[in-house]
Amino acid sequence: MGLAQTQQVLAQLYTNTDFRERFFANPEAVGIEFELSDDEAQQLAQSAQQINIFANSLKWKRLGEVRELLPRTAKVLGKDFTALFWQYAETYLPQGIKKHLQDAIAFANFLEKTTSDLVSDLVRYEKTWLLTYERDRYFQISWFRYAVHRDCKAQLAIAIWFRFPQGQLHHIVQGVGKRLTTTY
Repeated sequence: MGLAQTQQVLAQLYTNTDFRERFFANPEAVGIEFELSDDEAQQLAQSAQQINIFANSLKWKRLGEVRELLPRTAKVLGKDFTALFWQYAETYLPQGIKKHLQDAIAFANFLEKTTSDLVSDLVRYEKTWLLTYERDRYFQISWFRYAVHRDCKAQLAIAIWFRFPQGQLHHIVQGVGKRLTTTY
């Protein structure tokens, strides 16, 4: 087994739960997909405990980073945040630089499709913050059904993010009907 093959197999074992379960259930048969000999597949299978521990530590690290980037959503969802993250983590693996930012944005997209209107609004609000960190984004405007910047009560709100070239990011949220204004 060459270095490239070893890296491919280990990457799959660390990040893909279905593959890991399939491999440890029948290492020789699954190893054929990566041109592993029976001995090589058995050697990897003997490291199942260490591989599972490392794979779990990678997922917990991702969860911690995403929780820091979506703090309000994490607070509102409580334990459901972790449960939903495990579901999502099986479907997406971030690549390249800014992995944690990409992971949080992708998880926000997942939550928007799978949660209540309130959580969907809240996660969209936090996702927009993450998107506006990119220096090439100068203007963003979004409507929300809830006061996502405060107490999350049902109230229409509009949020505007803007930056002048080479300038600092500004943010304004205005509640519609009742005065709810926050400026950063």
